[in-house]
Amino acid sequence: MGSDNLFHKRKARQSESLRRKMARRASYDTVLIVCEGEKTEPNYFRELRNDLKLNSANIEITGDAGGSSPMNIVNYVS
Repeated sequence: MGSDNLFHKRKARQSESLRRKMARRASYDTVLIVCEGEKTEPNYFRELRNDLKLNSANIEITGDAGGSSPMNIVNYVS
């Protein structure tokens, strides 16, 4: 009778509930942090990122700007 169809409906409903959900939140922009120091400042920002539990895919930290003058840092970023 109709009991065979009930099993297939229940199985189809269960497979729909196991599907992966779509992303609900828009992805964040990537933030680039350029430091004039090669060790201290990048370590500081990495620890800050870890302490605040920020997603590491959205933050890039670099300390190899090619010098300590502000113009070298601006030229590196450009």
